[in-house]
Amino acid sequence: MSVVLGMDLSLSSPAFCIGRVREGKLEVLHLSHVKTTSKDTHGYRLRLIFNHLEKLLSEHPEVTDVVREKGFSRHALTTQTLFKVVGISDLLTHHFGFEKVHEIAPTTVKKTITGSGKADKEEVAEALRKYLYTDVNFANDDESDACGVCISYMIEKKML
Repeated sequence: MSVVLGMDLSLSSPAFCIGRVREGKLEVLHLSHVKTTSKDTHGYRLRLIFNHLEKLLSEHPEVTDVVREKGFSRHALTTQTLFKVVGISDLLTHHFGFEKVHEIAPTTVKKTITGSGKADKEEVAEALRKYLYTDVNFANDDESDACGVCISYMIEKKML
């Protein structure tokens, strides 16, 4: 049985969802995010994210697939910052034996979940409910996005 780690990466609030299919729906096994503050250095914030993801992968050896929302930005500095977090996810997933981290574009996630690639975050979070095995309380939009990444990947791979 496949267990998927879906990630919505950023420096300010990366989020993580681990789930598997149960009775044709996503059973969320873990949902979390790391809140960092711009008052801290990038190094400190990256260390917090590294520690969180390392702990997550250590505590969930059942994960078989890793997928993240494909990063995008119109600004060079924002892109460079995001890629630091992407680098951490690449390093850790490789360390835990994953050959590949799959990527899904944000518009693909929106279209898969809601039917529209232009849906807003609230529409995505609401539409996710029909795919969930049990009700889930999302602490923020980042957690619902991570869950959406997980579900989109499962649908794409015909797991769900």
